[in-house]
Amino acid sequence: MKRRIATIYAIAQTALLLAGLALVFFFAWKGEIADVVWCLIGMAASFVIAPVLHELGHVFFALSAQMECVLVKCFCFKIVRVQGKKRFRFASPFAADETQVIPKTGGNMQKRAAKYAIGGLLVSGVFVALLVLAAICCTCFWRTQFVLWGVIPYAAYLFLLNVAPLEYASGKTDVLVYIGIKKNAPVEKNMLAAMEIQGNLYAGKSFAELDENLYYALPQLVEDEPMYAVMLDLRYRYHLEKGELERAGDCLNRLAQSQEYLPYEQVMQVAVELTYMHAVNGDIENAEESAKLCKESLQEDTARAKRALLAYALATGNHEGVAVLREQAFAVADKEYPSGVAKSEKILLARLCEE
Repeated sequence: MKRRIATIYAIAQTALLLAGLALVFFFAWKGEIADVVWCLIGMAASFVIAPVLHELGHVFFALSAQMECVLVKCFCFKIVRVQGKKRFRFASPFAADETQVIPKTGGNMQKRAAKYAIGGLLVSGVFVALLVLAAICCTCFWRTQFVLWGVIPYAAYLFLLNVAPLEYASGKTDVLVYIGIKKNAPVEKNMLAAMEIQGNLYAGKSFAELDENLYYALPQLVEDEPMYAVMLDLRYRYHLEKGELERAGDCLNRLAQSQEYLPYEQVMQVAVELTYMHAVNGDIENAEESAKLCKESLQEDTARAKRALLAYALATGNHEGVAVLREQAFAVADKEYPSGVAKSEKILLARLCEE
């Protein structure tokens, strides 16, 4: 029922967008050719300016809440953090815009997350209000600026889509996330716990140095909810670092069972961890089966991949490979981000080398 309401609302907003664009173009067409040109320029620019400002709103409020942006995607642009460095890339303009952050510290996470969640909507709202005010003032006291009127329909559309507390196929609106944070809704409570863990990892603590309640004193989620997989992965890393292989294996197996709901990249990460766990347990056959599923991921220069390969080399008695992989694994682990993950990886590697 809720999804149906969201669909109806989105369709209604799309209809209003098309009507707004047609109306602005109609009045521009009645004027000079220059008016039509400026109208079209404004319309085209709005598809870039509106989403960019929305995501920059999230970025600005995230920075003010002591968070670091690891991914920002708006229109066809993407800035993503890869191995400690931020890279500019092109992206599909049809993919959902998003901003991903990591808290730099723990504490006061509810207030900080709420600030970050609502930031994009606040900036979008101010932008639309200023646009409308400027367009009206120009029309009343000077002459109609069709470049301004051309920007308004899509900018207003984007704002109105996010201002309603709804969940679309692409995810929740900013307002719905904000309300969930304020009310400690199950999904958002899990999200705040994950952000608290990430904040402590950024500050240099490893997974096992945190209180177990932070991982478990939470509402249960359904498998198709993205936060379900996020928390399972964090629990897996917690038990793995503590040496609780049975509990770590249980978390990993549950992740593998829910792979139909996971993005491809995470499915490959699970396969790499399965390779590692099977190798640690001396199950060479299953380790090799898992490795076949993630050949390309195992070739990446990541601590996860090197750790899995080192565990396999140790399990199969490949002494030459062990010496090379040990050196590579520790070198890559030093570069892991954030520092708490690097610390955890080095603990796991040191434990492997002792066995």
